[in-house]
Amino acid sequence: MSAVSSAATIRVLPERVRNQIAAGEVVERPASVVKELCENALDAGARELVVELEEGGAALVRVTDDGRGMGPEDLRLAFVSHATSKLAEVDDLAHIGTLGFRGEALASIGSVARARILSRRAEDEHAWAVEDLGGTIGPVTAAGAPLGTTLEVRDLFYNVPARRAFLRRTSTELGRALDVLQRLALAHVGTGFVVTHDRGRVFDIEREMDLAARVRRLFGAELAEALVPVAAEQGELRLSGLVAPPRFSRSDTTRQMWFLNGRPLKDRVLARCLLEAYRGFNDEKRQPVAFLSLALPPASVDVNVHPTKSEVRFRDERRLFPFLLTALRAAVARTDMATPGGRLLVPFPRHPGAAWPAQSGERPRIEELEVREADGPAPEALRPAPELSASAPCLPALAPEPAHAGAVLQVAATYLVRALADGLEIVDQHALHERVIYERLKAALRAGKLEVQRELVPELIELARSEVHVLTEHLPTLEKLGIELALFGPTTVAIHGLPALLARRAGPRLVREIVAALAEGEKLPGPEELLDHVVHSMACRRSVMAGDLLAPEEIEALLAAAARLDHDQTCPHGRPTRVRLTLSDLERAFHRR
Repeated sequence: MSAVSSAATIRVLPERVRNQIAAGEVVERPASVVKELCENALDAGARELVVELEEGGAALVRVTDDGRGMGPEDLRLAFVSHATSKLAEVDDLAHIGTLGFRGEALASIGSVARARILSRRAEDEHAWAVEDLGGTIGPVTAAGAPLGTTLEVRDLFYNVPARRAFLRRTSTELGRALDVLQRLALAHVGTGFVVTHDRGRVFDIEREMDLAARVRRLFGAELAEALVPVAAEQGELRLSGLVAPPRFSRSDTTRQMWFLNGRPLKDRVLARCLLEAYRGFNDEKRQPVAFLSLALPPASVDVNVHPTKSEVRFRDERRLFPFLLTALRAAVARTDMATPGGRLLVPFPRHPGAAWPAQSGERPRIEELEVREADGPAPEALRPAPELSASAPCLPALAPEPAHAGAVLQVAATYLVRALADGLEIVDQHALHERVIYERLKAALRAGKLEVQRELVPELIELARSEVHVLTEHLPTLEKLGIELALFGPTTVAIHGLPALLARRAGPRLVREIVAALAEGEKLPGPEELLDHVVHSMACRRSVMAGDLLAPEEIEALLAAAARLDHDQTCPHGRPTRVRLTLSDLERAFHRR
């Protein structure tokens, strides 16, 4: 018989190996080192930080601060795993007010780089220093340095070639590091930052700068000057910051910054709330730009859910979401709604009839328009203009007109063009009418005066069983909107009534859109969210379409109705309703300047 080996195959890993494994989560790239070192400095009460980078941070990350500093006893433990001054008991996790708390960052960094700490407290005659070279911690020695701490990390991943091979180009790594620094500079108003790369100045933020000044320094004056402040408070919840007009929206979230108790983070709840606040103002495929700081008691949020602490878990999302949404929607509504490229959206006059007075005895007929869907522009819109003779006399110069007056031209049965004293304005007739109908539906809904047109013979539509099941749960909510539905079998729904503002034949399509929206979502929307979605769809279906020819009185009625709205610069989906070309724009286009 062969003897069975009794040797143990499970063993405790050496601390050096454990730290390198932990570094795989904590230290992904130079930007991770920048984050950890700066957070240590901020937790130490620093008011001025100098951050020096070389080769994107792969060769050197050095952070010098004017914080409290450390003595020799603390330095002996600084590179030891899970050694921290920020908590002592498990219960302390519920009241964490610092950026770091686990005590694993410096140990992880030291295990994959050549790290050094140089620190001096106010009560010490000189500074103290300690090194960690790839996991080997040296003795604490006396040194010379001013008050504060310098944390220096060189040759990241020098002893882990596989990790170093995955680093990107210097420009990429630098970009990631600068993103971290920008977020920290915005999160910690009252702290100064000086950042250099390869000994060249990248940016500096003076300690006295407020949030708006910091945004201006980091992202430019155009954005900073358009930002609208946010300030709201509800009990222990406080929201502050700045939001940008929809025209600054982006295809990514790099300018969407949230800070929780001074901690930059990316959170799905907060991101979803911001998108919801911009819904109806912003293109649904674009990301808003905002810089927002949320303050709440440490006990109401769990920051110990991710190795890098970039994600958190809120203990009461149902209270937080409405608070944020109300404050953000109010701020977004105050932004200047202008289109990209510097072409401004100019509001119509805010009193009825100022821009487009109807002729006496004429009744605007925009209200009588039926919904029509055209395959293309009407033939009348494509008629060529009459040719002018080369000898035809020039038109006499026109006297300047007031900004609210001007001739109107419908182009391609889609756009309305009117002359202004300083240029011209182009209106998207569908987008503007959609906004008018949307606001009218919302007003009727709020007042409980939404008129319903009931069908003598209900129209039947076929749906999948799963769709019928989803729709059934929302029948009471839809009824509030005048959409009266009833089940007529396992896969059949009967349409008994629709809002009078909605054309009858648009009903089946609207119901299918509602079902599709309910089925595609990750979770079922609440009543308010569903109501808003349906109002959007109804407004779109009821509006005049591209290709609809409008009579002059219909154009006047549309523009007069828009003039009575508080917001008429975008359609409910966020597309602009009009753009303006100034005389300067036209002169540049024709090379006159």
